Amino acid sequence: MARCLGLVGLVLLLAACSGSVATPVSAGLSLRFYGNGVGDIDRVKIRIDEPADALPGPPIDVGANDFTIEFWMRALASENQAGAVACGASNSWIRGNIIIDRDRFNQDRAYGISIAGGLMLYGIDGEATGSRTVCSATNVLDGVWHHIAVQRRRTDGRMWLFVDGVMEALEDGPSGDVSYPDDGIPGNFCGGPCDNSDPFIVLGAEKHDAGPAYPSYSGWLDELRFSNVLRYAGNFTPPTAPFVNDAATVGLFHFEEGAGGVVLDGSFAAGGPSDGDVMLGGTPAGPLWSTLTPFD
Repeated sequence: MARCLGLVGLVLLLAACSGSVATPVSAGLSLRFYGNGVGDIDRVKIRIDEPADALPGPPIDVGANDFTIEFWMRALASENQAGAVACGASNSWIRGNIIIDRDRFNQDRAYGISIAGGLMLYGIDGEATGSRTVCSATNVLDGVWHHIAVQRRRTDGRMWLFVDGVMEALEDGPSGDVSYPDDGIPGNFCGGPCDNSDPFIVLGAEKHDAGPAYPSYSGWLDELRFSNVLRYAGNFTPPTAPFVNDAATVGLFHFEEGAGGVVLDGSFAAGGPSDGDVMLGGTPAGPLWSTLTPFD
């Protein structure tokens, strides 16, 4: 797709080309999804593997080591009606309104983040080590911006879930490597091989379009950061400004482009960038850029 940089994208690109890393300029935008969730639309797709080879994926393909994923979200209960699910030793996160989907169809080494019954869900499928979904205690479908952070420790699979800087879940989960396998072959479950869904991180939708039991997310998303460390040891104060890039950042999306078919990864991590394709569609058409941000 054509890339429309806009002012902020141009600033970031010039910084990358000059070898410098500057604090990003904020134009005050977020990305608005509408939960259309069919036909590979209303989502962002970030490629993390090429099934035709066994080369390593980009740095945003976290899971081989410790990681933290965090973002800001704002959503309404009327637009996200997935019912409550039982958390525990299962992959029940897939039945929530899905915000981040790094699943593999009928295969292990997967993870995802969603909302069900108003609660935030975070799930891991280990490499033949079982599944676990942890849940928040706070209802996040109140039309207010919430900072969400999830973490995982590789050695024992320990999982953390924070809402607005408060640790609301801490459990041991499946251990081992949950990154996307560099030699992973998508299964033949999608009207053919799942090449168009498996080897991606998908934002705002269930990546396989598997049906209404796996609903998409409707709401706002801003300041998405992937890190290859555990950022938080306990409760913390959520950020009050856009993230600043650092050495542990392997994927960083400010969603400031304002137009075009690409969201830019501002992490400048070696082996990147991990830019995402904007798959516009539906009624109303999404995702679109919005002037609502958590820093208003």
